[in-house]
Amino acid sequence: MTDDEIIDVLTTAALYDRRKVGKTDVIAWREVIGDLDFPDARDAVIGHYTDSTDWLMPAHVRVRVKAIRTRRLERSPLPAPNPEIGARDYQAEFQRELNRTAGGWKLPRAITSGGGAEPTDEYLKARGDDPHRKLRVAAMVAQCPHCKAMPGDRCVNAGNKPLSTAPAHDARLVAAGLAQWVEIRGHRTAELLAAEARTA
Repeated sequence: MTDDEIIDVLTTAALYDRRKVGKTDVIAWREVIGDLDFPDARDAVIGHYTDSTDWLMPAHVRVRVKAIRTRRLERSPLPAPNPEIGARDYQAEFQRELNRTAGGWKLPRAITSGGGAEPTDEYLKARGDDPHRKLRVAAMVAQCPHCKAMPGDRCVNAGNKPLSTAPAHDARLVAAGLAQWVEIRGHRTAELLAAEARTA
C-alpha cells in the first residue's frame, strides 16, 4: 500500500474509534500492513468494527485480510499451470495464479453473459434478474460489512438467502462508493449517489 492508502485505512478506523492519525502512525502501520492490498485492508477495518468493540490494531487487519484471501481460495479452484514449462517457471506461474485468486482478481462466474454487450434473456433468467441488478452487481465489488458476503457474492438475509427486495445491504452500498450515510429522524440510512440513483 502507498502512504495515502494507509492514511485512508487509518481514516476509516477513525470514523469508528475517533483516533488521531499522524505521520508516525502511518510509518508504524506501514511496517506491519504495508504489503497488504488496500481494498482488503479497508474491508478488514470495516469488518473489525462490525464485529468488535476492541481498539483496532495492525494485527487485527492482517488476520482479517488473511481470512478474506483464504475464503477466495476456498471458493475458486486454481487452474493448473502449463506442465510443459520448467520447474522454476512452473512454480512462479503457480504463485502468480495463487496471488491473483487470493487477491480477488479472478472471481468465478457460474454463468457467462454470452460475450455480447447486453446479457441474453437466458442469462438474465438464470441469474434471477431483478430491477436492482445493475446496482447489485456494482455493489458486489466490495465485501459486505453487514452480512460478510465476499466480493462477487450477493448479500444474504438472516436466513442465508439472497436479498430479494434490495440490491445490497446499506453498508455494502456505502463501502462500494455507491451511496453515503445520511441521518433521517435519528435513523442512519444509505442514500444513493446521484449517478447510481438514476440506474437503480
